[in-house]
Amino acid sequence: MGRPIAPWFVGSILLIGPATFFACGDGPYIGGKCATTDHCQSDVQYIPGAICVDEHCVCGDPGKVICCALGEEKPGCFEECRTCDECAEGTAECSGVPVPPGRCEGDDECPGPPDPRCGAGRCVDGACAVEIHDGPLASQIRGDCKVEQCTTDGRVVSVSAHDVYDDGNQCTLDVCEVDAPQHLLLNDVTCPASGEGRCHEGACVQCFAEDPALACPGGLACDGVWCVPGHCENDEQDVGLGETGFNCGGPCRPCQAGDRCRAAADCMSGVCTSGSCMIPNCSDGVKNGRESGVDCGTIACPRCEPGGGCKTGADCKSGVCWAGVCEAPTCTDGVKNGDEAGIDCGGEGCAGPCPA
Repeated sequence: MGRPIAPWFVGSILLIGPATFFACGDGPYIGGKCATTDHCQSDVQYIPGAICVDEHCVCGDPGKVICCALGEEKPGCFEECRTCDECAEGTAECSGVPVPPGRCEGDDECPGPPDPRCGAGRCVDGACAVEIHDGPLASQIRGDCKVEQCTTDGRVVSVSAHDVYDDGNQCTLDVCEVDAPQHLLLNDVTCPASGEGRCHEGACVQCFAEDPALACPGGLACDGVWCVPGHCENDEQDVGLGETGFNCGGPCRPCQAGDRCRAAADCMSGVCTSGSCMIPNCSDGVKNGRESGVDCGTIACPRCEPGGGCKTGADCKSGVCWAGVCEAPTCTDGVKNGDEAGIDCGGEGCAGPCPA
């Protein structure tokens, strides 16, 4: 007969080979058992760096434990003496041991880039890494003549761009000057939107008394904006010709608050009550005074809802004004609005929490 066959262990791999004979009461020493240090590094079990103490293989270096490497699991791993930051997650001997700098167990332990909008910290194979998304941010303020983008080192910089703001005024030319919006006043051109009147100093007018090119035709007088019947500029109140106040109302320019009126059109405020023009207020249902929309858009009145009129974002509840109209909040408008917890993040409308 040949020699009997017995199992051999190398690490966690079972081998079959010639039998190894032990003295009565001895081995085979496997699974971390031992009588001498040689049993911790034998043909049957091999644990580099281990010594035998009280019949158990332990690491000779007090700063190390016997474990699988990061990313490996028992029983298919090679166990040896390693520091806790090199051990697989869940190693019992490492419970409570502080994780050294650069080592981690989850993403929340890892610092992100200098600006959290540019990425996040990630725990990859037990080591912290920074994930950076360089290039333009998804969130941008439209019309600011620049684009904010992330650099490769995770910082946000502003880059000049042709991102022109539409101020909603037909008599201005909207341009970018370096990295700031500018609105150049148009003069002596037909009002582009209406096709009637002419642009003068950024306003659409029918006449301008000091400019012969914008003089009114015969029989009409210029009230500074429109051509009106001559009696509207004769320094008299011509009641018989429809005036309700002094050179105002009826066919003339609208009257100031306190002047007499017959209809709302007779008043600059658009409100005629009990025969008198009223002072504009935030509840009269008319866009008047300094309001940019109906009863909204001034320091005294509330900000306008989406769809209301505006001159700047400050007039709007959303903080976003475009072409003279307040826009609804979005998750890419570069403004903290709606139910957002931060700029374009958090809340029900935008996906994901705000970066820490």
